[in-house]
Amino acid sequence: MFIVAAMAFGCVAGAYAIEPLKFYRDQAGDQTFAVKTGTVNNYLLVANTNKAVTVPAGANYAIFSANADIWVEMGGAATVPAGDVTDGTGSELNPTIRKVEPGGTIGVISEYAAKVSITFYK
Repeated sequence: MFIVAAMAFGCVAGAYAIEPLKFYRDQAGDQTFAVKTGTVNNYLLVANTNKAVTVPAGANYAIFSANADIWVEMGGAATVPAGDVTDGTGSELNPTIRKVEPGGTIGVISEYAAKVSITFYK
């Protein structure tokens, strides 16, 4: 449903090998939007229940994909808005890529049971 589909990246003894986020050039030398597969973590969301995700060590970027609308809050619990939020504190609907801090928290929530993948890069 969203822009990213990825395959799982192997890890050894629970350690993540975070890949750098690098854009590549095509045969004509033009920059493309293709990126190497990073470290993919999958999460199952229970409807209307925030999932706190810890950013792996070494990760600086996160790319989000889900099979339903998700709301994301960097550094705290995400909420599904029940009305207008006009003070800048609302959760973000279906983000694509975000800068993250290793060890930081990402709150993810959906109105529905959902499957989410977050791909992490250096």
